[in-house]
Amino acid sequence: MRMNWKKEIFNLFMGIESDVIKVFSKNSSIIGDDCAYLRKTKQLISTDTIVENIHFSFRYFNDKQIAHRLIVSNYSDIQSSGGIPRFGLLNISFPKNKKKVTLSICNQINLLSKKLNIEIIGGDTSSSENFVASLTLISDKIDQKDIIRRSSAKIGDSIFIFQNLGFSKLGYLSINKKIKLPNQIKDKSHKQFLEPKFHKYHDVFQKLKINSSMDISDSLIDCLNIIANQSKKKLIIKNLDLVNPKIYKLFQKNISLYFKLILTSGEEYTPVFTMNKKFLTSKLLTLFKRKKINIIEIGEVTKGRGIECNQIDLKSFSTFDHFKNSYSN
Repeated sequence: MRMNWKKEIFNLFMGIESDVIKVFSKNSSIIGDDCAYLRKTKQLISTDTIVENIHFSFRYFNDKQIAHRLIVSNYSDIQSSGGIPRFGLLNISFPKNKKKVTLSICNQINLLSKKLNIEIIGGDTSSSENFVASLTLISDKIDQKDIIRRSSAKIGDSIFIFQNLGFSKLGYLSINKKIKLPNQIKDKSHKQFLEPKFHKYHDVFQKLKINSSMDISDSLIDCLNIIANQSKKKLIIKNLDLVNPKIYKLFQKNISLYFKLILTSGEEYTPVFTMNKKFLTSKLLTLFKRKKINIIEIGEVTKGRGIECNQIDLKSFSTFDHFKNSYSN
């Protein structure tokens, strides 16, 4: 009985975000992808919120890591859609006893924003029981034809990701569930969970003929399902053993756990994208490698609906739960 209750609450929370989007999208044609597009000004806009004890805990996260996560989540949304973030609006609520740490987080946000050439142009502050921060980023001008959407995957496209997904979830499990790991992988996974590795790849993306793309914030399997559904195509998934060689080697005796880690790891902040692989030239791959990014082909787009994989049954996996900062699998 208890397990059924937990499952019902989880499913309720996971449906809230999509339900809220539906309410506003009834009267708007600009909501639906990782970003909204403002046609009059030709800009992409993305927003995200972090809440103390929901998305992070001061017990584990320092000021720099909190600022980093807030910025990277928005930045990644915009660049995965083909844009370059340029302006920001910051709203912060906090209790009186957290004034000092709040100012420190603001300083870290300011430092990272300057480093990324983002200008914070406004915002608001208020009091609250816990620390809450919301950041909205706005891109440079971008023509509508240059936006990369989730819904434009084409039959014959190959599916690509950046290598090494899974460390974020492994870090969460190590810190919160106390699973034991070799020191090297423990350190790497903790760092990825607390301060996700950040890639600036928008310059290379603009050189690629990408048909569809989505930022991996809720999990790879979530992104694949959304791209398949919105593009009205079937995605055939393969080569999952190549996604994270270090984790694959660690869990060779429990491959199902490896698949769960790479497919359901949230807050990775790298893209999954589809394109005709003949346009992914050695010259472009070199540009990625200069940024220390390895590109992995994990499947193809075909006629049909949904996603399937001959390595594992994908129906048993759930996504990252932003309402608990935990994972259902």
